[in-house]
Amino acid sequence: MPDLPAELWINILARLSTKELVRLTCVSKEWNDTIQDPQLAITQFQRSIKTKSHPTIFIIPYSPIMSCYFSLNFFDDTRSGKLLRIKLPWQHPPLVRDIIFGYCNGLVCMRDGACFLLWNPSIRKFKRIPSSPFSILWYQNSYGGFGYDSVNDDYKLVSFMDCGTYCLVHMYSLKSRTWKRIQDLPIKKFVVHSMGVFLKGTLHWLMRHETDDETMIIGTLDLVSEEFCQFTLPIHMFHGDISDKNSIRFDLVVVEGYLCIYRKECGSTAWIMREYGVPESWTMLYSLDNNWIDGCKPLMLSSCGKMVLLQDSHYLVWYDLRNGKRKTVRIDGMILFGFHDDMPKCFDAIISVGSIHHLQS
Repeated sequence: MPDLPAELWINILARLSTKELVRLTCVSKEWNDTIQDPQLAITQFQRSIKTKSHPTIFIIPYSPIMSCYFSLNFFDDTRSGKLLRIKLPWQHPPLVRDIIFGYCNGLVCMRDGACFLLWNPSIRKFKRIPSSPFSILWYQNSYGGFGYDSVNDDYKLVSFMDCGTYCLVHMYSLKSRTWKRIQDLPIKKFVVHSMGVFLKGTLHWLMRHETDDETMIIGTLDLVSEEFCQFTLPIHMFHGDISDKNSIRFDLVVVEGYLCIYRKECGSTAWIMREYGVPESWTMLYSLDNNWIDGCKPLMLSSCGKMVLLQDSHYLVWYDLRNGKRKTVRIDGMILFGFHDDMPKCFDAIISVGSIHHLQS
């Protein structure tokens, strides 16, 4: 490589796509070492976010017998690319479905039975995370989250373990490759109601009061200080909707850098927090009528901000926030409604931006 400062090389290479960078690793050992520099992964990802590079949707089948996922690129609000099959580089335990535990900076954290793994789908690399030595049993319905500590340049996995009268919290550091127990969940009389979502250096969980069915809060964990906090939610967002303690009717996601709560049943409603941490800034994003088959998960807004891409367990659809019209996403002239030969009938979906992160400690 020409004799240029490392910072300049990183600035140049960060302008390339993940696919192009992977190809360049084959040029020479020097190029490979430079491209695997963790600083390049961070710089390239931040630039992709800033320039709003075309997002990729990863489609994860609900069926435990499928050994592949799918990816779909969006070029603009009307055109999508070819549906690509991604063969999984790991094997499932028998009849166990992978569960998305969290995603951050192009990395996806999966729960694979009793163990975890971190996966970079852009470069097809993964890393297994051992079970926490603090846990005797792993419950199928346990919650947690995954995010990035920018101060210590470390990715952290958090796992809750409900012990009845208290909740244990364990944290795994990718940098030190170790688990540790941090403070027990200090938010009393509330139970975790969603998987954690990462935003602004913090993990967030939707939490419901044990006895007051119409009271919910968002619990948070700062990944730098490793301290918990919380902020309240307006009661009118849930009035009359939380009646069955065994039914998880709401979920928490991040849409275009905003926290978003949505109802997961027919007649779905979504609320978005326009100003982070300010309860008064919650604004209704949409309210669907009962003609929708299932409650829909919001994935992203259109470039003009006037449409939202929704996903239920069967299909993807653009919903116009102005007039309520909807348009099912078409792929290669075919409607994504489970009719593709390879396409799963039921699936989950996440939005991701390509990352060159190689998952070294």
